[in-house]
Amino acid sequence: MSIESLVHKIIEDARKVCSQIEQKALGEVKTCEDMAEREVQVILDTAKERAARSLVGRKQRMISMAELEDRKETLYMKQSLIEEAFSGAMRKILSFDGDAYGAFLSRLILQANPEGDEEIILNQRDRDRFGENGWIRGLNQKLLENKKKGKMRIADETRSIQGGAILRRGRKEINCSLESVIDSKRNELETIVVGILFEDSE
Repeated sequence: MSIESLVHKIIEDARKVCSQIEQKALGEVKTCEDMAEREVQVILDTAKERAARSLVGRKQRMISMAELEDRKETLYMKQSLIEEAFSGAMRKILSFDGDAYGAFLSRLILQANPEGDEEIILNQRDRDRFGENGWIRGLNQKLLENKKKGKMRIADETRSIQGGAILRRGRKEINCSLESVIDSKRNELETIVVGILFEDSE
């Protein structure tokens, strides 16, 4: 075989080898591309799942926060209405005319179960109303009918209370002020008020 033929054959063999190498490389590249695509898809799917879970979590948190705010707003509204109910009751009592308020005041004092010889401390408005009008005589008469001493008198001193009275006997005082009476019965009265205000809202 001549040198030219030998060189030609070597070149042809080299071309075949190069072609085989190229085809193998292309196959490996395709395999790598497929693997890369699958990995990218896995990454994308994972990211989508994480994003979906994150969105669901955020949605749940937003719903929970909205529900919490709604409960807080409802509670605030109920408390405001309850407070207004108590304030309205107090305003109603304080708006009674002289006879009606005097009867209410007598009943308040009698419910305190006094000895019957206490001083009655009022606010300035009530002292001006009842200091000279015979109300105390009617109260003492009721005390006598209840087997009490019937010797109560209105004190010269006044107190800063909205209504009601404070009974003083020596160093002992019984707080029958309107504020104190309502506060002492607040839990009991709140149950009643809530039932009236919100019986149809549940």
